[in-house]
Amino acid sequence: MKIILLILLVTMFIPFAAYGEEKDIASLKAACEAAREQKLAPEREALIKECVEKGKEEEYCLRYYADYGAGGRTAAGGHRAPLYFDLPECQALDKAERGN
Repeated sequence: MKIILLILLVTMFIPFAAYGEEKDIASLKAACEAAREQKLAPEREALIKECVEKGKEEEYCLRYYADYGAGGRTAAGGHRAPLYFDLPECQALDKAERGN
C-alpha cells in the first residue's frame, strides 16, 4: 500500500518538474536568440546595403536576407547550419536541452 501511494505521489509531481524545466529552457532559448540576433543584425544590414548597392530593389534585398543566419536546407538539398550557435548562451541552451 505504501509503495502504491509513493508511486502516485511521484507521478503527480513529474509534470510540475517538467514544467520548471520547460520554463528554464524557454528562458535559455530567448537568451540564445537575443545573443545571436545581436551578432547577426549588423551582418544582415551590411548584406542588405550591399545588395541594394548592386542595383536590386530594397524590398527584394530585405526579403532575401530576412532569414540570414537561420540555417536550414540548401537548394541542393543539403543542410546549412545556423550561425552563432557557438555563443555561450546557446551552448547553455544546448546543454540544458540534452539534459547534461
